[in-house]
Amino acid sequence: MGIRMTQFMGLTDRARKLVKGEPVLAFTDYIVRVYPDGRVMQLPPHTTHVSSVKSEPSGEIVHGMNDDEFPLTKYAFPDGRIYYEREQHEEWSSGPVIFLALQDERGNWIEESLWAEEGIRACV
Repeated sequence: MGIRMTQFMGLTDRARKLVKGEPVLAFTDYIVRVYPDGRVMQLPPHTTHVSSVKSEPSGEIVHGMNDDEFPLTKYAFPDGRIYYEREQHEEWSSGPVIFLALQDERGNWIEESLWAEEGIRACV
C-alpha cells in the first residue's frame, strides 16, 4: 500500500521566472577592519540586491489532506501589476496533487503561468 499525502507542485518554472523579477540594488556595505595593532584594512564594497517584484502572503490558503495548508503569495510588479497565486488544477494520485498558476487582480489567468495538460499528466 502506498503513502497517501499531498503533493504540492506549485508554480511552473515559467511562472517562477516571471515573478522572480530583476535584481535591484538594496544597499552597499563598506567595511573598514581595524586590527589591535593599529593596521586598517578597507574591504571591497559588498552590494546586496533584492527583486524588483515584491512578494507577500496573499492571505489565501490551499488545503491538502491531513490538515496540510499551503499559504499563497501576492506579487507586486514595479509597473503596478498585481498577480496572485491561485489553484489552477488539483488531481488525485495517492492524495491531492496541487498545481498553481497566476491570476491578475480581475481573476484572469496569466497565460504564460499555466500548467499545460502534458505537464500535469507527467506529474500524476
